[in-house]
Amino acid sequence: MIPKLNISGSKFEFTLTCYQKLVSWYRDQTDLLPPYGNYQGILLGKLIENNKHYIDLGVDRVEVDKVTFSILEDGENIKVRYTRLGKRAINIDRYSNEPSFHGNE
Repeated sequence: MIPKLNISGSKFEFTLTCYQKLVSWYRDQTDLLPPYGNYQGILLGKLIENNKHYIDLGVDRVEVDKVTFSILEDGENIKVRYTRLGKRAINIDRYSNEPSFHGNE
């Protein structure tokens, strides 16, 4: 004799919510692992959607924090490393055409 499952709606919803949170946590953790996406070139644009700040790299749209968003300018030459799935920036380097300063010149 096989026992019947007696799962009420609220227990099922609780289980589903816990499962979704676990899957979300797992995806966030695996997103932190290499290999990362890389881009080197011109910053094509900046945009804000759903209170999140993004930079447009042409190949991808990468999420950045508010301070980075305000500092970067369109057309700037940058190098970006970002996560694979979440498309969140890990680090951003700026490049300029001016020669670097080398001491007492």
